[in-house]
Amino acid sequence: MKKTGSFNEYILNDLKTDEDIKEWINIGFQEFLQDNDLNAFVKALEYAVRAKDSILGMSKKTGISRSNLYAIFNGEQQPQLSTALKIIKELGYTVQVA
Repeated sequence: MKKTGSFNEYILNDLKTDEDIKEWINIGFQEFLQDNDLNAFVKALEYAVRAKDSILGMSKKTGISRSNLYAIFNGEQQPQLSTALKIIKELGYTVQVA
């Protein structure tokens, strides 16, 4: 029997290019706008961070403690807009209102 990877591994393997990652973040944000549930957007940011870097690396780059990032990504803490924007900026992206 072939062993399959976890859902997380599947997603991370699918996020290979900047375009893939930007699209993933945009999908998460669109889901948030539709249902007002921030979890999809936060999860999209987490996968983007893990695909491009690591939680530790993002912590060092943003000055946001690793424990705060884990709390945000695990749904234990709701991020402020400034925190989400800081993560997006460190990923190398910008936010645009259309």
